[in-house]
Amino acid sequence: MAMRGRRDALVNRSIPLAMRPTNTQLVGFFIFRRQIMKSKKLVFGQIDLNMCRDFDLVQALDYDFKEKKLYNKGRGFAIVLVSIQNLTFAIPLRSNIPKKYQLKYKLRDSKKYGCVEGLDIGKALVVEDPKYILNRTFKLREQVDYFKIVDNDILIVNKLIKAIIDYNQAVANSDQHKLTDPKRFKFSTFPNYTDRLKSITDADYLR
Repeated sequence: MAMRGRRDALVNRSIPLAMRPTNTQLVGFFIFRRQIMKSKKLVFGQIDLNMCRDFDLVQALDYDFKEKKLYNKGRGFAIVLVSIQNLTFAIPLRSNIPKKYQLKYKLRDSKKYGCVEGLDIGKALVVEDPKYILNRTFKLREQVDYFKIVDNDILIVNKLIKAIIDYNQAVANSDQHKLTDPKRFKFSTFPNYTDRLKSITDADYLR
């Protein structure tokens, strides 16, 4: 406490009285610093789902690949961008992910029974062209969600890597149990990228 008091006294002597920050201003400053904190691993944004139609992607959110039709369900197409090797993935945020679904990062329980809100890792898209990224400054409705994602960026990236490695192994072993399991890869977008995902291995885990 003595050292802190001496430090504060030295700081205050170097600042004119009228300019010295109050406790409230200091608290506000640290809140501001917290608000502008960014992740070096993740970027928030929105994606143009016309990419799903242009590349005829199977199992992409809000796109019926059989009817070649897009649906706007009011999600705002919010995504988190993750780069692994030379691939950029867009992981969508969803409000109704089944609790038993394994390829997710939970933010909170959903208003819908048996569901959670969070990142749907199994529905990740590979960004085929930067033109499909509508913006890179998307703001989440709940600030606490932003902090939870940013604070756990390495965990989230590693969850995506693990899901891809598990998928690669299931494909290599023709493991139909995993490939047709609705809690795993039955409704995943990974089959759109089978050949490109093969390059992702344990060496890509962040540590």
